[in-house]
Amino acid sequence: MHRRAFHQRFLGGALALAAQRAAAATAPAGWPAWETFVRRFVQADGRVIDLGDGAKSTSEGQSYALFFALVANQPERFETLLRWTSDNLADGQLGARLPAWHWGRRGDGSWGVKDANAAADADLWIAYALLEAARLWNAPRHEQRARALLAQIARQEVVQAGRAGTLLLSGPVGFVLGNGRWRINPSYVPGFLLAGLARADTGGPWQAVWDSLLGLAPQLFPAGVAPDNVVVHADGRVHPDTEAEPLASYDGIRVYLWAGMSGAGSRELVTRLAPFAALTRRLGQPPEKVDPASGVARPSAYSPLGFSGALLPFLDALGDAPGLARERERVRAAAARGGATLYYDQVLTLFGQGWIDGEYRFDAQGRLLPRWAR
Repeated sequence: MHRRAFHQRFLGGALALAAQRAAAATAPAGWPAWETFVRRFVQADGRVIDLGDGAKSTSEGQSYALFFALVANQPERFETLLRWTSDNLADGQLGARLPAWHWGRRGDGSWGVKDANAAADADLWIAYALLEAARLWNAPRHEQRARALLAQIARQEVVQAGRAGTLLLSGPVGFVLGNGRWRINPSYVPGFLLAGLARADTGGPWQAVWDSLLGLAPQLFPAGVAPDNVVVHADGRVHPDTEAEPLASYDGIRVYLWAGMSGAGSRELVTRLAPFAALTRRLGQPPEKVDPASGVARPSAYSPLGFSGALLPFLDALGDAPGLARERERVRAAAARGGATLYYDQVLTLFGQGWIDGEYRFDAQGRLLPRWAR
């Protein structure tokens, strides 16, 4: 990615930031749940910390925080998050390079990148946040970086997989299994996000990625629950993950969340996944782990609070009013006690509760509609 001359970058950035500050100054009151998250998990320099897992940082955490800062109309915080992400995960070259997924304390005690492989879902979320920031805040420099990043994603993380169609791999390294097989994670493909990318980048593979996921859906979700990972064959077959015990759990929970927020484009998917809502109803809470082939929950008394938050848009889309009320009450009661304490629980709840409370929506073309812009 070519850099502009210093004075051009400085002037353009200053003008755009001034416009963003003016927009923020006229915005209504903020988003308290997001501010709670920031106090717990975001450093002043823009680093998002997973306190429950060795104080690590991930491209996922940075990408979600960028999205939440946009929803909250906080351009200066967005810039801080973006700067840390680029400087620490992409050696200052985000866009020209994919961000490393894992940053933390290394074996020698120093802090830095621990795994330089990228995570495709975070890459897409960063690109989407940049595109929508460019549109909502009139900041074209974000669009330039987003397009550069999308080109890297399309080149390194998207494959043509024969009869299986166009697949988004989980990252550039380690997910091509050979003999016409690829490992994918269905939760990496939100319908609204792909719609937004397809609208903004008409020459990209984004609509094809979404269409391929929908085409594989009967095999991906045979029991109406979303697996964390699967193996897809070039002949169109889908098999359980071959490297770990097949589970529908901490990754798969996001499939319901995204489907619930994606409107008409995911209506078929919401219906297909309705058995998970029925399973949750029978158990009285979302199960932590489910066998994706049989749809039977693994014995466990533990139900992550974030799973209840994630299910709010999904249950709303299903029209399951009793289920929605039950999970909302669980989230409300936890908030009264201080809320979720784990990073992932709080992220899922921010997404689900924020959507159900109207902090943001998406239109049919995947445009973000934050409360302050509506």
